[in-house]
Amino acid sequence: MPRIINFHDIDDRQWFEDTLDVIQDKFEIVPFSEIKKFYKGQSTAKNTVHLTVDDGHISTYTLIYPVLKERGLTASIFVSPKVISDRTNFWYLESAEYDKQKLRECISEVLKLNIEKLNGFYPRSVMKTLRLDQNWEVIELYREKFNEPIRDCQYINPVQLIELEKSGVFDIGAHTMNHPILANETERISNFEIAESVRMLSEMLGREVDTFAYPNGSPILDFGKREMNFAKDAGIKYAFSFLFKDLSRNDDLLSIPRYGLHHGDKDFIRKKLTYGPVWEPIKRMFFSNEDKYRKKIQKNLFQN
Repeated sequence: MPRIINFHDIDDRQWFEDTLDVIQDKFEIVPFSEIKKFYKGQSTAKNTVHLTVDDGHISTYTLIYPVLKERGLTASIFVSPKVISDRTNFWYLESAEYDKQKLRECISEVLKLNIEKLNGFYPRSVMKTLRLDQNWEVIELYREKFNEPIRDCQYINPVQLIELEKSGVFDIGAHTMNHPILANETERISNFEIAESVRMLSEMLGREVDTFAYPNGSPILDFGKREMNFAKDAGIKYAFSFLFKDLSRNDDLLSIPRYGLHHGDKDFIRKKLTYGPVWEPIKRMFFSNEDKYRKKIQKNLFQN
């Protein structure tokens, strides 16, 4: 059965080239139009893969774009029109290089928690359990306490966005305005993040946007039926999650599953592509993973 493989920012061209070599050895990489045909019953789409890239990091333009263009390949990308227009960063990238212990101090101060409760927890994962406004309060406090400058924007700019749109290499969809964990937000904010990103991106591209990717993307933990309904109301026909399995015609088109690739040598990538459909569900059920880790954080910090 077909599958979708997702990437984020990439800083190693050789790794990306090697990964594509492995993928192309095993699959035919197809445009999203072929996935649409599969879901409509117009194609069996056996042994095919569609590539997606989340966030719109500058490496999408400087590295992924030229490599795909050279190979004659296509992909879907999901971007925030707000960070592209305002030249800002998502909260998690703005704080990515912060000292972990100092970041714990700021989280404990914002949440009014004893810092001892945060020991042993990775701050980035803790922040994924918070609302967007709380994360920015943590970041502002860190800047103030430790004289941390604001990072330069790490995402593509409006000119690059239009170039990618016109290139024929990418289908471009929305990815919220500010990359919150939508399930953590109020109904009003969650709806705004989805609907406004679709509206603003449609305006920037001069066409209707009907694809969307949920930030982080774990069903139930990061988004749910509420967000799926918001996406549908915003005109989204295809929305993407992170549920590690091959595609099926029984999939809900507002929660299309994807595999993620972000590290490993050729042998590791080959094994993940071969055994992923079996291994990933077992790993999620019996072994530690970020979803279980974040649920543990929520229980330990907020339910005691």
